[in-house]
Amino acid sequence: MNSQNDNKDESSTYYDTAKIVVGVAGAVVAIAGLAVLSFASRSEKTKQEEKMMKAPGGNGYIRRKPFEKNPKEFFEQQRINRRNSRN
Repeated sequence: MNSQNDNKDESSTYYDTAKIVVGVAGAVVAIAGLAVLSFASRSEKTKQEEKMMKAPGGNGYIRRKPFEKNPKEFFEQQRINRRNSRN
């Protein structure tokens, strides 16, 4: 009779331990998933902030934000580059 109680205690302990391990593993997977989602959303924001536009007076594309912030500097740099390419 005593051995049956021991078997119940062992199986109960085994299942309790298994529940804990599964719970911890689930928590780790959930945290890893949230980290991946967080990283993905940050890179999406970066893509949205890096809008491009056709370069005025030149070929190719430039980043819109720096140009809108200071267009005078863009055109000054363009003139300097043209002057240097002639020499």
